[in-house]
Amino acid sequence: MNSETREDTPPSRSVMGQGSVFARKFPLLTRSVPILLWALGLEALFVSVRHLVTGNAMGQDSHAYWLAAQGELSYGASPGQRDAYLYSPAFAAVIRPLALLPWPLFCAAWFAIEAAALAWLVRPLRPRWAIPVYLLCLPELVVGNIYILLAAAAVVGMRRPAAWSFAVLTKVTTGVGLLWFAARGEWKRLLQGVGATALIVVVSCAVDPTAWSDWIQFLLANRSGTPDSGVSFVVRCLVAVALIVIAARKQWPCLVAPAMVLASPVLVSVVPWTILIAIPRLLMDGSTHRERQELLA
Repeated sequence: MNSETREDTPPSRSVMGQGSVFARKFPLLTRSVPILLWALGLEALFVSVRHLVTGNAMGQDSHAYWLAAQGELSYGASPGQRDAYLYSPAFAAVIRPLALLPWPLFCAAWFAIEAAALAWLVRPLRPRWAIPVYLLCLPELVVGNIYILLAAAAVVGMRRPAAWSFAVLTKVTTGVGLLWFAARGEWKRLLQGVGATALIVVVSCAVDPTAWSDWIQFLLANRSGTPDSGVSFVVRCLVAVALIVIAARKQWPCLVAPAMVLASPVLVSVVPWTILIAIPRLLMDGSTHRERQELLA
């Protein structure tokens, strides 16, 4: 065995390798998956079109971000209310230059940003997989939330831990992926992620300490206000932590995405499941070159 082969082969069989074995043993079942994806993708397309036709505006979630970044932050609206802003002051500060645009242009720009991120996430897949998977994400593109961006942050965060600050400072518990580095004993990389987040908080808090105080009070006041009850949310988060630990020990980065879904504050619709779009690129991170080719075939 030459040195190139040794470097390309991970110490343990990856999830993608197991998937390749499964595909060879059950070719009929494997070939049926794209058919199912196309069916679900077309259904997602129908739901998205119906959402727009029935009068629900494009970007109903991103409209809250636009309003929040317009001026002084307010955390007066409860989660679930129209235009309720739930994220940290740092997020509002980052998008403030974009929020200077009129609402229609901001909405179009937000759609373009998420669409571009989605195209990057599905790029490793062949068209027969990529197109239906893209269609499955249309509901998220229509409402304009941040789940596609969270998926992108998860992929980037496996190599650049600072990217996890995006998850922590928006949908706080989806930052559970940072525990990947703790479970693997990669303390330097964990420190990079935590340190980047802390630096953003310190700088942002120095600019507007009142907004940060309001956000923390808002989180504490609504800690049990998840739509599926506080108890189930805690259980979901504990399962997510366990999943991250298992993934880190087994070198299965693809499990980071479902762990983030489980830790999502809201899990009562199909939209949060959009985070799973990170799986193709996460699989590539834990595979050999040959296994990547098998996945993309």
